[in-house]
Amino acid sequence: MRVMTRHLPLERLRWLILGLLFSSTVINYVDRQALSVLLPTLRAELGLTSADYGTITMVFMLAYTFAQVGAGMCIDKIGTRLSFGYFVVGWSMSALLHALARGAVSLGLFRCLLALSEAGNWPAGTKAVARWFPPQRRGLAMAIFDSGAAVGAVVAPPLVALLALQFGWRAAFVGTALLGFVWLIGWLRFYDEPERHPWLSGPDRAKVLAEAGTVAKTSGAFGAALRGLIGTGPVWGLLVTRMLATPVWWFYVFWLPDYLSQARGFSLVEIGLYGWIPYLAVDFGKVAGGVLSDRLLARGHGAGLARKSVMAVGALAMTAGLLVVGAPNPASAIAWVCVATFGFGMWSANVYALHADIFPAETLATAVGLTGTGSSVGGAIFTFAAGMVVDKAGYGPVFWTIGIIPLLACLTLIFCVGRLRQTREDGERLTQSCGSAMPGTEKEARSPETKGTL
Repeated sequence: MRVMTRHLPLERLRWLILGLLFSSTVINYVDRQALSVLLPTLRAELGLTSADYGTITMVFMLAYTFAQVGAGMCIDKIGTRLSFGYFVVGWSMSALLHALARGAVSLGLFRCLLALSEAGNWPAGTKAVARWFPPQRRGLAMAIFDSGAAVGAVVAPPLVALLALQFGWRAAFVGTALLGFVWLIGWLRFYDEPERHPWLSGPDRAKVLAEAGTVAKTSGAFGAALRGLIGTGPVWGLLVTRMLATPVWWFYVFWLPDYLSQARGFSLVEIGLYGWIPYLAVDFGKVAGGVLSDRLLARGHGAGLARKSVMAVGALAMTAGLLVVGAPNPASAIAWVCVATFGFGMWSANVYALHADIFPAETLATAVGLTGTGSSVGGAIFTFAAGMVVDKAGYGPVFWTIGIIPLLACLTLIFCVGRLRQTREDGERLTQSCGSAMPGTEKEARSPETKGTL
């Protein structure tokens, strides 16, 4: 049980919570990325083929798909603080089991367990940001939280390579898995909901609730939010949008180290030295995209125009994947990958902010989990197909595909998600249908009268 010693200023507490969310995402991706970094070693140690790896990543993505909605419903039902802790313990234990792998089957099983627990990170983190930050600051806050994925991908190659070279590949899995247990201590001590956080003063509590909105008690029926969301158009538009765009990121996460090894002749040491650079570009993209959309909101533009216009620029940047295979040398290939990953960063930070703009807090985690099934399905299909294509035709056709599909995702975003003013009204009606209607405060905080809604 926590003992409150003093109040913390609201802004300091907000940034402390955001730092924890950022750290959880870093750890999530270090544990996830460890396998791709070690793939060249595991090809020899366990006899893995590209088809085996494609199947293993598909298993991961399918498990991640099925877990997304359930994770979101659990978070909305039992709360962010406890549920997030359970998910982190689960994925840390699963990552630890990777050290016991004896072949493709056991590795696939452990990846499945990892996916089932890692699925809780983004629904929980998105909901925590929405609870603590007002709409005009969520773009940057979501960008910082989400940028942990890129930082984890940056940290993973040198960290995992160093552990593997010094202590062996099994020790590399153990070392990265222990990070989650350290994080859990800080999370349980420092996080709680604004309504009951012991470190908030009375005036600061009133301020954060006025800015970010209060949350009324939801219906006791488990899954009530899901039943309501299934009937809304925006959630399906976002689901398809994420299904088309997110495989670009999954490809770079799962396959870039192998591409650098197989097509560009990089050793494990060189992957550790240079393989992190494209993931750093993602972070720059996320921060730039979040800041830009927040500034558009601050100037009076609607959330739809602010988020969607920045995401469209990101989609155009992702088409740089078309130029990677034809690059004359490894340096230029990495440079074009950086352009593509920068674009995905702009896209990713704003797609989560868009969820918080549309859906009320009571159903937000479920909504993120539901649309996350789209990104997971797309990632599962694409990573499985990539393994088959790479074995038969090399990386060329795969890069052509990831250069084109962001444009399709952009068209879906513009034409299928709908106008945000209308979707916010739909979200408020959904809240009422789930038995969690609240008077005025949430509507005023979530639906400012702005120009240029899209």
